[in-house]
Amino acid sequence: MLMGRIQALRAYNWNLVGSIAGILLFSALSFLWTPPIIWIAVTAVGLALFLRQNISHLVTLAISLAAIICVLSLPVGPGNEYYSPYQVLQLYYWAEKPYEGVPILRANNAYYQKMLDLRAEALEKNPDRAPWTAYYFFPYKFATNPQNVLIVGSGTGNDVAAALHNGARSIDAVEIDPLILKIGKEFHPEHVYQSQNVRAIVDDARSYIKYTKKKYDLIVYGLLDSHTLLSGNASGIRLDSYVYTTEAFREARSRLNESGVISLTFAVLAPELAQKLYNMLTSAFNGVPPRAFKSLYDGGVTFIARNHVDTAAETTTKEFQEITNDFALHSLKVDESTDDWPFFYMPIRSYPFSYALLLAMLFIAAFAFIRFNLGKKNSEYSFPAFFLGVGFMLIETKGITELALYFGSTWFVTCIIIISLLLMAFLANLYVMKKGVPRPTATYILLFLSIIIGYSATFINFSMFGHEVGKLIMPIILTLPILFSGIAFSSELARKGTVGVVLSSNLLGAMLGGILEYNSMFLGFRALYIIAVAMYVLAWLVTMRSDKKTVHIQQTASL
Repeated sequence: MLMGRIQALRAYNWNLVGSIAGILLFSALSFLWTPPIIWIAVTAVGLALFLRQNISHLVTLAISLAAIICVLSLPVGPGNEYYSPYQVLQLYYWAEKPYEGVPILRANNAYYQKMLDLRAEALEKNPDRAPWTAYYFFPYKFATNPQNVLIVGSGTGNDVAAALHNGARSIDAVEIDPLILKIGKEFHPEHVYQSQNVRAIVDDARSYIKYTKKKYDLIVYGLLDSHTLLSGNASGIRLDSYVYTTEAFREARSRLNESGVISLTFAVLAPELAQKLYNMLTSAFNGVPPRAFKSLYDGGVTFIARNHVDTAAETTTKEFQEITNDFALHSLKVDESTDDWPFFYMPIRSYPFSYALLLAMLFIAAFAFIRFNLGKKNSEYSFPAFFLGVGFMLIETKGITELALYFGSTWFVTCIIIISLLLMAFLANLYVMKKGVPRPTATYILLFLSIIIGYSATFINFSMFGHEVGKLIMPIILTLPILFSGIAFSSELARKGTVGVVLSSNLLGAMLGGILEYNSMFLGFRALYIIAVAMYVLAWLVTMRSDKKTVHIQQTASL
């Protein structure tokens, strides 16, 4: 309604500027680690600017804001709450034995980690805590006296403490959440992050491993997410992770010294996930299988992988039981996670019928709403904008996931990627405003070529040319289709001249694109390019048909 008051392309330009400003505001609030109350308040201020001339609406907004703030102020768990760009964290001290006085950290209202004192004097005072030490010291039975240790998912510092106690001279501790790192620095009983031997790094685990040139005697995979919350519901959770893929483990292997060791611990509640890890590590180490041990401390499974076959006898201790033979027979059917299909929590590729059904219902509801408000005539829809919306959503999803693989899955990287995509759309619209509507054939040919280049690039490892080259080339390749599809969309907007019709059709198409994007759970992310090409072909055909129809009408009118 507001956008209909000015010329269509100008209105769309301001819409894109507002979207970019929204992402920048989102980034600022995330950077400041602000709580939800601040986010709600900022949103309310924005709404108040639109409602300022209607007192009753302002009163309703104020009452709603007060109610939301009251609800958000209610405690949802024990301890103090802290907000990071990723999650809400709760810190409290355990009151009962054997964990009496131990700092406990919860993430998103689920248990995350205890901050343990692994020093010998602490163990003498509390001998019932011996399993803690055995659990964190276990990797050093296979990598004795390591000089260089890498810990990914270092959390609050327990793995770092274990490395220090076992003589590590240089420890790189990688943690994606800066607030978890900050809490570890302040509250860990051993203050391990203050050690001169420790270098704390805020980064995505995969990104750091991909680009570091350093070699390690031991790489320890800590708890990179709330494993106990997720792994028990593996069959129903869609969560893509580029840390647990075969290619990721190959990269980690390439960062090991010749006799180096990878120690990966996972809180496995579903045996299929353990089998996946076993298979992926075997593939990453060219057929050399890892050894697997079940921890009696927390029920997790620790995998020990190295470049040569470990011929040591089966190891079972008071705290660990070797279970390698449980996976060596490959009795469980699983599919390895790859960079193209990074859905670790899905044991096998399966079509997401439940997701598709729910999203299809939402799509039908949205279609009915738009049809009711725009009328029943097909002429009141923009079919080119509809198919462009489908293709845009698919290409955007593929671009975000692929760029996350190169730059890391941090909140900052995600914001930069979305801003880049919006800038491409802005530049495309600006081009049409300044130069006029180009020929559809030329636009779509360039669009198809850019998609083919992007699809081909997914098979190339640009990091072998140097990480700076990869970080420069990939953003250009992966966002280029957005530029040309943006030109096609702005051209359709200029032809129709009605913002409401074109944007509603485009948003409806984006909803369908969101539904089709779930095909990646079965086919993989590269398949999104193929589906997007099909959608863009349909957009091209209906655009050409519409142009011919317009020319015919103009010729008839001139007679």
